[in-house]
Amino acid sequence: MTVKAKTQRTVKQRFFTVLATLGLVAATIQPTFAAIEIDETDFGPSYETMVVDTIVGKPLQLVNAVAGTAAYIVSLPFSLIGGNADQAQQKLFVEPWNAMGRCLGCTVAEDNYYKSQVVDNNVVRIVVDQPSEILINTNDYVVVTP
Repeated sequence: MTVKAKTQRTVKQRFFTVLATLGLVAATIQPTFAAIEIDETDFGPSYETMVVDTIVGKPLQLVNAVAGTAAYIVSLPFSLIGGNADQAQQKLFVEPWNAMGRCLGCTVAEDNYYKSQVVDNNVVRIVVDQPSEILINTNDYVVVTP
């Protein structure tokens, strides 16, 4: 009987080992499928996404930004004591208000694409990967070929 129980135990251990290995392999492969491809023929916000963003999205973003600001003010003494006031400001105050500036009906990728195409004060902003970006001053005679 003890031999049979020991055999069942090792079968269970092998099964869970194989299951854990497959899970780890699946978890490491998943980021390779995370690349964003932009289909330029059907790119940008649609009428429906703009309407939904106008009626639902932007008001909720405003409520989130105001609530985040209030939470930041309330948490400021504690974050100063903890030494993470900059992180609290970024997450509770800056990011919600920056989200309000996203184009109407756009996803984050679409907004980054549109903002990367804008030339402002002789500077071209190219968003590489959030939060990384490349700033090129066009007075430096930089030629970028696609």
